[in-house]
Amino acid sequence: KYDESYRLFGLLSQKSSKYNEDANYYKAYIDFQKKRYGSSTPVFERLTRSPKYKELASFYLLQTSFAEGKVNESITNGEAYLESYPKSSHNGEVYRILGNSYYRKGIMVNAISNYENYLKSTEKPFREDMLFLGSAYYSIRNYAKSVESLKQAVSYSDEVGQEAYMQLGLASEKQGDNANALLAFQAASRMNYNPGLSEKSLYNYAILLQQSSLAVFDQSIGVFQQFLQQYPNSKYSDNINDALATTLLSTKNYPAALSAISAIKSPGKSVLEAKQMILLQLGIQHYINGDTNNAIQRFNETIAMGFYNAKARNQAYFWRGESFYKLANYTAATRDYETFMTQAGRNDENYNLARYDLGYAYFKLNQYSKANAAFLDYIDVENNKLLPNYSDALNRIGDGYLFARNYSEASRYYTRSANQNPQNADYAEFQKAFVLGLQRDYNGKISALDQLMTKYPQSQYYDDALYEKSRALAMLDREKEAIPVLEKLMKNHAGSLLAQKGGIQLGQMYYNTNQPQKAIETYKNVVKDYPDTEEARIAVQSMEGIYKDINDIDSYASYVNSLGSSIKISSSRQDSLTFLAAESIFMKGQRRTSKEAFNKYLQSFPKGYYAADTHYYLGAIALEEKNNAAALNEFRQTIEGGNSRFLEEALSEAADLEFNDKNYPRAYQYYTRLNNLTQKAEVKDNARIGMLRCATYQNKDQEVVLAATQIIGQSKTTPEILKEAYFYRGKAYLNLKESDKGMADLRECAVDPRYVQGAEAQFILADTFYKWKSYDKAIVQVTEFMKKGTPHEYWMARALIVLSDSYAAKGDKFSAKQYLESLKDNYKGGEADITEMVSSRLSKMN
Repeated sequence: KYDESYRLFGLLSQKSSKYNEDANYYKAYIDFQKKRYGSSTPVFERLTRSPKYKELASFYLLQTSFAEGKVNESITNGEAYLESYPKSSHNGEVYRILGNSYYRKGIMVNAISNYENYLKSTEKPFREDMLFLGSAYYSIRNYAKSVESLKQAVSYSDEVGQEAYMQLGLASEKQGDNANALLAFQAASRMNYNPGLSEKSLYNYAILLQQSSLAVFDQSIGVFQQFLQQYPNSKYSDNINDALATTLLSTKNYPAALSAISAIKSPGKSVLEAKQMILLQLGIQHYINGDTNNAIQRFNETIAMGFYNAKARNQAYFWRGESFYKLANYTAATRDYETFMTQAGRNDENYNLARYDLGYAYFKLNQYSKANAAFLDYIDVENNKLLPNYSDALNRIGDGYLFARNYSEASRYYTRSANQNPQNADYAEFQKAFVLGLQRDYNGKISALDQLMTKYPQSQYYDDALYEKSRALAMLDREKEAIPVLEKLMKNHAGSLLAQKGGIQLGQMYYNTNQPQKAIETYKNVVKDYPDTEEARIAVQSMEGIYKDINDIDSYASYVNSLGSSIKISSSRQDSLTFLAAESIFMKGQRRTSKEAFNKYLQSFPKGYYAADTHYYLGAIALEEKNNAAALNEFRQTIEGGNSRFLEEALSEAADLEFNDKNYPRAYQYYTRLNNLTQKAEVKDNARIGMLRCATYQNKDQEVVLAATQIIGQSKTTPEILKEAYFYRGKAYLNLKESDKGMADLRECAVDPRYVQGAEAQFILADTFYKWKSYDKAIVQVTEFMKKGTPHEYWMARALIVLSDSYAAKGDKFSAKQYLESLKDNYKGGEADITEMVSSRLSKMN
């Protein structure tokens, strides 16, 4: 159409004097649009003398000089135009041309002022001009305005977009917004419109990723490798190699780090130093995850590398000792602890802990003199006397002296422990009282036990205190005073193993104080409440003597007959010999033969005196054979038999098997019974952990809080278990709408995201802030999580989705989208929920 119009306007300009000027203007306009500036410019210059076309001609002459790159002329013409026509509708474009021209001249203040006026005239500015404006703001250090402008210039479609992303990265970095700087550098590096810019962007991305500690999913290592592959001859190669070595030592993705080292053809000393430390860290991560055998393998590899990294080698001995201890290989643990302390020296961060753990290893081996030597060394070198380990070591020293029958020293160390940690001194106070009894100071023992029960009414040693108090009173011939003590034990602690023994003592005391009917009633309660136990048999036998004394043997006979076969008063000789023969074979390790012998016993004596014991042994054999279903059936029969000889062991094994089968109600029942029954602190702790997990999986939040609180309150709890307790209690508190308590527990757990609970806690904290619409707090939480890093990448991915959602909720769609794009590109997990969450959000944004 332009060509035909141009021909007609040419004819008109030649033949019509009336329309000559108009026709020449439109011909010049068409020449301008066709970029035939040599033809349009002379005409526009003549028209500047025309009242009708002066303004338009001046405007097109300005545009012509700008299009021809005549920067000085554009500035002169533009300033003149604005002065002559301050209210022209074309002034927005004039400001744009002036802003662009001043930018090219390097006069940034004038560029900015003109561009700002240009922006007042349009809602859709040109992207190139927004790139220039952003760069101009950057040059005067107005980084916030620079970022704002550059976000309007970014695009994946051309070189302008690539340059804008690069500049946006630089401006965001200057603002301290490393997260968005990384996203921008990464975006620029993916485009190839300008290869030099791609290289520079990837370099900036790699270095900032390492320096900012915001790398996730092993990005740093992968990015450094990518850079060296894409740009092997880059001037930045040396810097990238140095950064890669540093990153290998700091990464939490240890397998990826080892893989990267393996890809190096001739690793130097520094890389081998890094490898030895990475092997150590990988072993520690296996240890944290409960994969103890693989942990030991990695520690072996660390030690086998020699002395490239002496610190890593020394630490490997310590952690291998910890692993052997966890596997109950206490002899091997002592060797490693000793080696570690010899090589590492007293200034090592784990030296004190190694002394403490060495004491426990010897303690477990019943080598109490060596244990005491280690614990005494520990309290000598430990400066922080507020640590739970310190007061615990004092208790163990007291125990060591107690086993050596050095009662005065035992009492001294129990007293030191109680004074050091009065909030958790119930064990020390109980042991002090017990020692007084051994020294035959029964009044002192009674007084000490009364103080214990007053100070610690919720103590796990309360039932022990009642039982021992009754024994002390009996030793002083104060049986009438002992009776209410035992009555309290029977009433308030019926599930305790001591209640069974206490029932026998209470019956005897009633009899001794001439209360035969109460004695009989008590013994009958023992038989009823604890059937088929040794105490039940003793109770039946004791009643025989009482009934004889009161000359009522008929009532005794009637009572015994009413029991039927539920109580086995004594075993026959054949019953006993058959069981003992089978047990002897078992103890010799002949499992197959002993299994046949035990089954033969049950065939001959299905309700025999040792039936419950036999079922336990058969359960143990089935467990060794990996026949868990058969093992569980046997352990259940031991539990139902009520035989206290193996009741603890059967409850422990059955609870674990039920838990593994996800039969949480039954497992919880067994763990609870075990917790009430056992007098062993370690068994009680394991029972409470089981109760905690079962309650969690059954969504019993109140029970979760109770079990977790008991675990957290123990002075000697491993870091792994503490994390778990805080984690589950925190979630339970949130469910119970006790948000402050829940968030406090989760923060405690989130401190160390090497643990899976710590990583998930980081996510829950961020997600909770997001749900509360505290978007800034959610962003801070995820950013801190990214800095810490974690080997548990699923929870990092979930946290990054929360980060994207938080930016979206704040209206920052750019950052929201970039985080999702980065997650899509870098996350290697294949979980369907992550894929769906990322893809659904991106599709909405697109």
